[in-house]
Amino acid sequence: MAIPTAASGLRLTAQIVGIEWIIVLIVIAILLLFGPQKLPELARGIGKALGEFRRGKMEVERQIRDELSEDEMHATRSRVERAASALGLPTGGKSEMQIKLDIARAVDKAPDEQVVTAAQALGVYSSGSDVTRLKEQIVKSLNV
Repeated sequence: MAIPTAASGLRLTAQIVGIEWIIVLIVIAILLLFGPQKLPELARGIGKALGEFRRGKMEVERQIRDELSEDEMHATRSRVERAASALGLPTGGKSEMQIKLDIARAVDKAPDEQVVTAAQALGVYSSGSDVTRLKEQIVKSLNV
């Protein structure tokens, strides 16, 4: 472990002073290029550009969120329709909520094989679970 010396302290101070001089030179160059009258206008323009950039970024993020949630909705609808067809229920012309209600009503009366297939379609099947437990998991996963 090196012990800080006066020389290393001077080097650090020189680096900081060097950075300060660079900043001062940049400010002087901007003043010479644009003049003091144009600086407020330049700052406004930069502010507007940054605001537009932020708005554009937020719009892209919103579109990505919408697309992801739309994909999730399609996947959920597909799983619900597969579970309904496993139970022998018609899905045509029905909303997702209507199909879920039909599944919840039909699952108690369905044969064991159909319950297992419906549980697999909804992604709640676990091997070794009894049919009563699968029926509970199916109803619970429907969120009705």
